Amino acid sequence: MFDYPTSKHSHFDAACRTFALTNNLEVTAQALTMRPQVLRNKLNPEQPHRLTVDELISITSYTDDSRLLDGVLAQLNCLPSVPVNNATASSIQICALTATADVGAIAGEAISLERMTVARKNAILDRANDAIRNLSMLAYAVEARFQSAPILAAAVDIVVSNATGLM
Repeated sequence: MFDYPTSKHSHFDAACRTFALTNNLEVTAQALTMRPQVLRNKLNPEQPHRLTVDELISITSYTDDSRLLDGVLAQLNCLPSVPVNNATASSIQICALTATADVGAIAGEAISLERMTVARKNAILDRANDAIRNLSMLAYAVEARFQSAPILAAAVDIVVSNATGLM
């Protein structure tokens, strides 16, 4: 039904490296009742041990860092994860402003003449994922606000459908 071709790039391996550099693996491993060295080995692409799906879920849930999950999705040529539980009707402005800031930062990087380093590439991709995530949450928040007032939604539909005849 769906075709998920695997990317030729090692997105998940890069996500594992970045996650290991940006998170406290000692504390994370203890929270998962795992030895820190075992977690380091599982995040090291050169080691034969790999994370299980349950470990991936536990790590993402504990750290609130979706980088590993986004790496898996990128490996499958999919967009980053979107935590819809963060999308509320009151977060519309924050999502819109944050997405705008992320897109502006990416635009600034696009015109920069600096050499493309791994750190710079990771920063750009993190901003792009954050922008996609915020725009998706914005869409969910707008939908939630609209669904919370079904009478308003019906009124808007009636006005919009009749407005075409007025023009």
